[in-house]
Amino acid sequence: MKKIFAQAWKEFMLFRRDKLLILLAVLMPIVLMLLAGATQSLRLRDVKLLVYDYDNTPLSRTYLETYGAALTFRITPTRGGESPERALASWRGRAALIIPQNFERDFRRGAEPVVQLLIDATDSNAATALGNYAQSLNTAFALQNDKVPSPPKVVALRQRLWYNPGLSNRVYFGTGALGLMLIIFPALLGALTTAKEYESGTVIQAYASSLSAVQWILGKALLYVLIGIVEFVICFALGLLWFGYRIPSNPGVLLIATLLYLLAGVFFGMMMGNATKNQSAAIQGVQMGSFLLSLLLSGYLFAVRNIPPQIRWISSLLPATHYVQIVRNSILRDVGWETSGFPVLMLLLLAFSFFALNVLQMRKMQFSA
Repeated sequence: MKKIFAQAWKEFMLFRRDKLLILLAVLMPIVLMLLAGATQSLRLRDVKLLVYDYDNTPLSRTYLETYGAALTFRITPTRGGESPERALASWRGRAALIIPQNFERDFRRGAEPVVQLLIDATDSNAATALGNYAQSLNTAFALQNDKVPSPPKVVALRQRLWYNPGLSNRVYFGTGALGLMLIIFPALLGALTTAKEYESGTVIQAYASSLSAVQWILGKALLYVLIGIVEFVICFALGLLWFGYRIPSNPGVLLIATLLYLLAGVFFGMMMGNATKNQSAAIQGVQMGSFLLSLLLSGYLFAVRNIPPQIRWISSLLPATHYVQIVRNSILRDVGWETSGFPVLMLLLLAFSFFALNVLQMRKMQFSA
């Protein structure tokens, strides 16, 4: 144990001399958490809607007011003589609403006037949402003008939204951002310092010393796990102030999961440093293995069950997948071991796997040296 603490103290002395690493460890997580948690939204707002009203009657203008009153659309004037297709291609609007001639006459006669909505579907998710919004507005207009009889209320449905009643994107992305930040920087610090040992040649001292591979890895990882705990405290305090965090009634689950998550991240970064022996390559490995995969496949942006089955299995190998689930269970749902026990076990298995791979790499290098 003394040797482990001695190695950790050596890492601390080296770390305190590197001002860039200190800045990276303290300031950058705060900045990126604010960016990741507060700048994203799943809602569509102020989508430019180009209007072509070829009827120009009071009823057609009333129909347009239905769209103008919605938060989703923002009616945008069109250029004279420009076709809807050309206007959409030039990015002057995301959708074009075309009201034909005789719109009011057909409506009053009981016929169904056909209104066309052209939607830019380069973003398929946004196009689907815009189509659903437009259909809802169209139905609301028909009901207000007695075109469609109101259905009888056989069953009264009352919705209650739990855990995030305001459907706040800040709450949703803010809880996920905590997991994203804690997997990036501890892993990056572990990768940089380990690769630096090889670039400067000081790793030879570890081979020649009486330290075993296990002691060297644990002593080196201890400092960066402690730095990760400091980052967790800072980011959690930021979450309480900005993202609507709540302190869970059983914080032990979140604290144990955080410790295992930090161990997994640091061991993964050290594994990248041992494998590449180069700081630039180690950064790229951490960026790909811990940041990009965690961003896309961990459930931070969208549910894991929506990921194609061919690659969904990768999610179970990512520590961020299980930690984001635990964070949302603890902070939003305020539940404990009954729902977070399995994710905690997966974090333990992943942390031990990365640690074992580091030990195997070190012993192989010591043997070859």
